[in-house]
Amino acid sequence: MNAIELINISKWYRKDFWVQKSCAVSNVSLAVKQGAVTGFAGPNGAGKTTSIKMIMGLVRPDSGSITLYGRRNDDPDSRKGIAYLSEQPYFYSHLTVEESLRFASELLQLSKDSVKSEISRVLTSVELQDKNRSKVKSLSKGMQQRLNMAQALLGKPHTMILDEPMSGMDPPGRRLFRRLFRQLAENGTTIFFSTHVIDDIEAVCDEVIVLSKGNLHYSGRVDSLLEKGYKGKEFIISGMTNEIRKQLIACGCTVNAQPDTTLLFVPSGIDPQVVQTKLRGEPIHYHAITDRRMSLEELLYNNSTLQEQ
Repeated sequence: MNAIELINISKWYRKDFWVQKSCAVSNVSLAVKQGAVTGFAGPNGAGKTTSIKMIMGLVRPDSGSITLYGRRNDDPDSRKGIAYLSEQPYFYSHLTVEESLRFASELLQLSKDSVKSEISRVLTSVELQDKNRSKVKSLSKGMQQRLNMAQALLGKPHTMILDEPMSGMDPPGRRLFRRLFRQLAENGTTIFFSTHVIDDIEAVCDEVIVLSKGNLHYSGRVDSLLEKGYKGKEFIISGMTNEIRKQLIACGCTVNAQPDTTLLFVPSGIDPQVVQTKLRGEPIHYHAITDRRMSLEELLYNNSTLQEQ
């Protein structure tokens, strides 16, 4: 059973009574696997936030259906054990960090005996334990994002749905969240988070779902997508003769002579072993052998590449 399923979901908005409706999400079907870290990627305005709000029941789709662990999401019980983190959190600024978490704990109806230890646990997880008495209004945007995450972690949810959780965070904060996501997934928590930062996808995600202009462009494993972007092998060598260079060019390889070395590129359609056989017996010295691939950003936003999936 999938954690989240959207089937033929569409959502239209009318910005003004006299203006024609515009489509935010168009006939999207997707599935989020249990226990995986799934990135929800796409440029700003792709429909990610609208989709997440529909999943959480904050916005109703105009058509289609949504299920959470097999139960329709219009059933409030379907969201038990699911944490939601919004892109733009709101806190009572006059409260301290600890008071904010106590208030959230009461809303979650956590056991009074466990609240103190639970607050300590989540603050430690996001490295805010030394800010527990600080007023929310004194926190930077990045620190408020950490508090937002701490709030989402209360009660140990089995699923976390996060809208741009690393927005406005500095590099240490981003590294912290990436590490936290992997630790949660290793303990069986399902993580589904939206982002337009490609590095986040490559660093922590098992799966990736891509939206663009409200349409689904890709859904699958990150490693499978990266494999699709394989272009060939690149050799940095020295000692190549002119005769071998001509043979390799005739085979379809690219050979670029540098002052002290030669850059040899073997496209994916050519077996590298065939090339190495030609080089065998020659006074060749290998300096480096690497794979050449398209960047994940190219793969995610290259329409022709995604349409072949």
